[in-house]
Amino acid sequence: MNMAVTSNEVGQKSLYHDATNSWNGYSHQGKAALYTVLFMINDLTLQRSLATSYELEIEYLEDFTIYFQGKEHSIHQVKTYNSTAPSEYKDAIWTLLGKTAMKSTITNAFLHTSEELLKKEDLKPIYLSLVAPQASNSKTQLSPFDYYKYVIDNGLYDECYEKFSLFSYEDNKCHCSITRIQEAVIFQIKEYYSKREIFRSDEHINRLFYYLLALLDKHVSERHNALQHGLTSVRIKRISFDTFFEALDKDFEVVSKQHYTYVLRELFTSVGEQFLYYQTNIDEDAYSRVVEFFNSVQKIDDDLFLKLCKKWTPHVNASELDLKSFHGLIPVNGIRDPLLKAHCIIREAMDNNNSVFIKRDSTGLNLAYLPTTINDKPMQIMNDDLLDEVLVGQMAEKIMLNSDIDDLHEVDVLISSFISMTSLEEAASKMTDVNLDADVHDEYKEEEKFMKIKRIRMIPFSKAREELDT
Repeated sequence: MNMAVTSNEVGQKSLYHDATNSWNGYSHQGKAALYTVLFMINDLTLQRSLATSYELEIEYLEDFTIYFQGKEHSIHQVKTYNSTAPSEYKDAIWTLLGKTAMKSTITNAFLHTSEELLKKEDLKPIYLSLVAPQASNSKTQLSPFDYYKYVIDNGLYDECYEKFSLFSYEDNKCHCSITRIQEAVIFQIKEYYSKREIFRSDEHINRLFYYLLALLDKHVSERHNALQHGLTSVRIKRISFDTFFEALDKDFEVVSKQHYTYVLRELFTSVGEQFLYYQTNIDEDAYSRVVEFFNSVQKIDDDLFLKLCKKWTPHVNASELDLKSFHGLIPVNGIRDPLLKAHCIIREAMDNNNSVFIKRDSTGLNLAYLPTTINDKPMQIMNDDLLDEVLVGQMAEKIMLNSDIDDLHEVDVLISSFISMTSLEEAASKMTDVNLDADVHDEYKEEEKFMKIKRIRMIPFSKAREELDT
């Protein structure tokens, strides 16, 4: 049976696919794109007067594409597979080769990986010997199988493979781990200033890094919104390199409040990506639940994201987002356990709009369970088996008096890693200096909310799993 892809079939299908709805600037993929742009600026010693000749396009022709004078110059796929097996990357390889065959302006096709693969020359015979990619039934999108057949049937493998490379990072390493990519980007930022003999403090460079991630994230969000309204112009799809020069020329010596939000978003994304990267033994359903939750958080705007951070960490008052409060919001260990762990393990349906699990109790009432980032384990000094009631009570009081969380009264149960409270009020009453009426407004609605908050339970993850999965 002849499975060849005809020119007519290729013409009827598209090389392009807009996936901005599943993309965010804080991801490893975003950092790889940012690294590539900065590397090119440094490697070419590019001057700002020529910057408009170069553009970055995200998630359309490829994961990202570099344009030069309006033409596709290099295409890039980014894969963070926890594997070095060549077979895991064959779809990506054949897609890159096929697109270079179909678009003559593409001079380079790069694969970015987080694991070290075999050298390019050693991979070449392997991909010819592997089973072809799986065929697709899509009538609109070209698949890896279509690209494979096009390259093979037209005898273009050697020619296209010459244009293919594993992208090289520092020290000629053809991979960059998900834990090293931030360091690599910051190195390129420092290199930019060093080449121009411009002094910038470490604080400036750090703030610029997060600003650039936010810039990519904002572009993707705006482009996705424009697409929904039928706007697809080149100006909307691409980012001129001049935009990056503009950011590099800004003054970041003074910190802005927005900076802390950028850092929190990157932290959540980075920890989430690492959590998924190392979960090699979980079942597909569990993995999908985490991905769905992770992606739903990525899609919300900065204001809503900050509200979620405060909700996940209800014992930290961050009404004024500064260095002190920032360090308490969504701690790394708490993101992993219990927040992401809850979405991985608990099978109950999730209300993504409110970030809670909904469970109907024996009386028919719907109870809202909120996974938090509370990973604290405040044990007694003299007895490691017992929680310190004073420390638990102090946490309960902080939660009750945290007026900066608008909708905490809609929660019935807080999920922590280890701490149990029959109610916030009961736990706080163990303290002799607690004032349960502090900061309560006289208005009836505010007082009613406060009364609901006082009745909130807190349960450890083990108990939450028992209640929600039965």
